[in-house]
Amino acid sequence: MATPRHLLVDPVNECDYHLVSRCVRRAFLCGVDDYDGRDYSHRRAWLVERLRRIAPCFAVDVYAYTVLSNHFHLVLRHDPLAGRGWSDEEVARRWVEAFPPTERGKVVEALKPERRELILDNADRVARARVTLGSMSHFMKHLKQPIARRANLEDDRTGHFFEQRFYSGALLTEEALIAAMAYVDLNPVRAELAGRIEDIRDTSIRERLQVNSAEALADYLRPVVAGLDGWSAAEDPPPRAVVPIEARVDGETVTFDLDAVASGGPSEGDREEAEQEGPCHAGTETPDAESPVASSGPEPGPEEADTARPCRRPRPHLTLAEYVDLVRAMAEADTGRSADRPGGLSRWLARTTVLRKRQRAFGDGPALRRWLADRAMQFRETPLPA
Repeated sequence: MATPRHLLVDPVNECDYHLVSRCVRRAFLCGVDDYDGRDYSHRRAWLVERLRRIAPCFAVDVYAYTVLSNHFHLVLRHDPLAGRGWSDEEVARRWVEAFPPTERGKVVEALKPERRELILDNADRVARARVTLGSMSHFMKHLKQPIARRANLEDDRTGHFFEQRFYSGALLTEEALIAAMAYVDLNPVRAELAGRIEDIRDTSIRERLQVNSAEALADYLRPVVAGLDGWSAAEDPPPRAVVPIEARVDGETVTFDLDAVASGGPSEGDREEAEQEGPCHAGTETPDAESPVASSGPEPGPEEADTARPCRRPRPHLTLAEYVDLVRAMAEADTGRSADRPGGLSRWLARTTVLRKRQRAFGDGPALRRWLADRAMQFRETPLPA
């Protein structure tokens, strides 16, 4: 029996997830169909376009994505309480951007202000929109439904296009997040759709390879599509900690070391500091009876949201340049073009192997035990290699 979704997705704490959704019967409905020989690869661009439209409007940050012939992967960060901090105007704006007014299939920009006002005049509609935009399940529903309708119209068919239930695995540690991103970005190479990461299409690593400014390469990994707290890529807050490539940051010289990151991410001191800031970095915890989230009283308004929300998870302690180098090295090792595995590369390859097990959660042993204990589940997960 499948695990209930409410146990797989944390209802309180911000958390990272690996999501997978397949076409019905694993048919190549987004690739070359072996049965009739038709090429449906153009549908991959539909999904990427849809993702880039609605993800900035929902309470998610997308860190990686890949669209293959019969399924797609996402790695995203979801904050179930982010919507509490949005004003009614922000909710209306997000809703209209996600579901804009159209005429004959084309978006009508001139009608957006009127549509926003109609939403703001109806408190119940604002409340429903806030719940929908804050839900990861609703995000997946509204991501996939238009693709299914468009494909069925193209094929003159009815019925399901995607399997009804999408897979979700919680990523409890930074190593789990980076391993999941690498696993997703490497999927086309492992499926032999591309020999190098530079040849990959319809995946987030392609976007990251197009960023070549020194500042962007030396900065910590940002999401490719950001929706949490109304942040855009240019407005993302600075990283909480510094990881030991050499670059000028705020007038000072900072040295970055791929080997140090590949050997386990931030230092122990960085981890201790992050854990002191709150429980969300190391995993998920159940709120106590006196916390604003656990109380049975009314939900706090936007002005009270900061006191009700747990701490934010820090961005990955890995620069864009380091991540691209890591994925490129992993691709070369997977394809046999390189037998050299420096700087902990074998550990990252082993971690992506665990990701293939499709578990309920991924992380080290302590983080997994906390996560499972909070849900009264038996420990049957495989911890990521240290």
